[in-house]
Amino acid sequence: STYPPGTKVEIPGKDKDHPITVTIGEDGKGKVPNSDLPEGKAPGTGKITEPGKPAVEVPNVTTPAHKTPTLDVERDPETGDVTVTPKKPDGSTYPPGTTVEIPGKDGKPITVTIGEDGKGKVPNSDLPDVETPGTGKIIEPGKPAVEVPNVTTPAKFTPETPVTEKPGKIEITQQPNGNAIVTPKKPDGTTYPSGSRVEIPGENGTTITVTIGDNGSGEVPNDNLPKTNVPGTGTVTEPNKKPSQPVDVTTPARKTPTIELDQDPETGDVTVTPKKPDGSTYPPGTTVEIPGKDGNPIIVTIDKEGKGKVPNSELP
Repeated sequence: STYPPGTKVEIPGKDKDHPITVTIGEDGKGKVPNSDLPEGKAPGTGKITEPGKPAVEVPNVTTPAHKTPTLDVERDPETGDVTVTPKKPDGSTYPPGTTVEIPGKDGKPITVTIGEDGKGKVPNSDLPDVETPGTGKIIEPGKPAVEVPNVTTPAKFTPETPVTEKPGKIEITQQPNGNAIVTPKKPDGTTYPSGSRVEIPGENGTTITVTIGDNGSGEVPNDNLPKTNVPGTGTVTEPNKKPSQPVDVTTPARKTPTIELDQDPETGDVTVTPKKPDGSTYPPGTTVEIPGKDGNPIIVTIDKEGKGKVPNSELP
């Protein structure tokens, strides 16, 4: 059963001195705004205080990290102009009149005003002489500015800049651990030079950028892949050249861990074995939660064999 309205719940915040307090409503739930969540996942201990009763501590509570807006920066391969599209954490666009700052020359940001279509444009002539990474900023009318890390403004190019040869295909091979090996190939089957950049489709209209190494391939960590397969187009940009024309490519979904449950037919005890995406086991001390009675999870600690046991008496 749920707790009554007015119950106070504390969950881990940005540090131990700043827990997040939530008041439970009529439906037995409370809500934490995205902006109040910590920058990274915060594991720790929770606390439930029912009206008129002493507080009860709850171990092994992890508060999720807050979601941040994104800034999509896309260049027109013909003109060099850049289209900037800020997106909210839920993938929706910002209203007209929103201003966006992206990194510019000599530490001075380039300011873009967002139009009716949720986008803004930076002429090629306003771009920095070299590719410029840094922090972006989104300022919605009447609201405080929000910083967006890891934004890269492309360098301007001149009309005589050569265009990267259109690839014959972009091969993506997923390893047992889920990481994706990206290998763009020219029409004759040869690979692109080290330092080339490949863009493939990501979640919610974003792109995943991969830098090609000496072996002609680049790697995308499993955690950076989308939740489901994303079909779309990809481009290749060789050093000091314009991006290629796009080719069709599908970005594979990330692989997820599994939890195997095996019940002993004699005793009824259940052996729990969590496995990583590549099939390997987790280290001793790892804790696993599986569904239990009345919505209360059963917590199992993994031993040196990579397994944990739930006695039959503790099963729902």
